[in-house]
Amino acid sequence: MNNKQKEMQLEERQIDVTSLEVRATGNDDYILEGYINKFNNRSYYLGAFYEEVQKGAFDRTLADGHNIYALKNHDDELRLGSTHSGSLQLHADDIGLKFSLKINPEISYAKDVYHLVKDGLLENCSFGFYCIQDEIVRLSDGTDLRYLKEIELVEVTLTNKPAYQSSQVACRSYDEFKAKELKKKQDELKRKRLKLKLKYFN
Repeated sequence: MNNKQKEMQLEERQIDVTSLEVRATGNDDYILEGYINKFNNRSYYLGAFYEEVQKGAFDRTLADGHNIYALKNHDDELRLGSTHSGSLQLHADDIGLKFSLKINPEISYAKDVYHLVKDGLLENCSFGFYCIQDEIVRLSDGTDLRYLKEIELVEVTLTNKPAYQSSQVACRSYDEFKAKELKKKQDELKRKRLKLKLKYFN
């Protein structure tokens, strides 16, 4: 863990995908493909706001070339592949972050994951990340939306377990946003009161 990561906390998000699939090859390879995340797709309600990953959010972390693992259920003991080994390939296109994962059938739990996907019993992807840059905006309907602008990707996961509904880290970011919004309102109120006072005395 580097110093930058020590200052941040790992966040996890689950994505429901319909394009997770197995790919047949002539070499009897066990290959899974799909999208880890699709850009500008609004998340489930996270308790205080919605969230979207913007296009380009993964660009720097993919260019950095650090090792990213594919896991089962966010469990570091259940590794399915990695970018450094070449078994995991990640590519950001116009839709989102796409992956291709070559499964080693000699690893029992990895082979199980492959067949669960093939049988439609494991359908979701998740990813662990550090947020480098985000922005929270107030929408016209009064709800708040957090845009993830830059992400340091740590791992991708195949799972059916919900890692989405509660994120203390994301909620802390939201609390900071709300505090700034409140301060802006208080400062604006002070300015209005000062203008009224000056107008009264003049």
